[in-house]
Amino acid sequence: MGDWMEVMIVREKLTEFRGERTQEEMAGLYGVSQQLWSKWERGACCPSPAMMKQLEVDTGIPMETLFFDAFNNQMELKDEPATKTTA
Repeated sequence: MGDWMEVMIVREKLTEFRGERTQEEMAGLYGVSQQLWSKWERGACCPSPAMMKQLEVDTGIPMETLFFDAFNNQMELKDEPATKTTA
């Protein structure tokens, strides 16, 4: 359950960035469907790396913060201790 809450908290930054604009308006600005924008806000999927970078530039928030869940999985793998094999 904790992972889901982290995704929701991080993705709220997209909702905050949207402000008073509708999802439809944001989708039009970024050339995607309203349904896709909604999925980004809900954490159901992530935009392409290029779109993440554009959102980073536009929001002033690092993409690693905006889409923490997308980067967290890779970080967890790096943090895993290497398994030792014996010959």
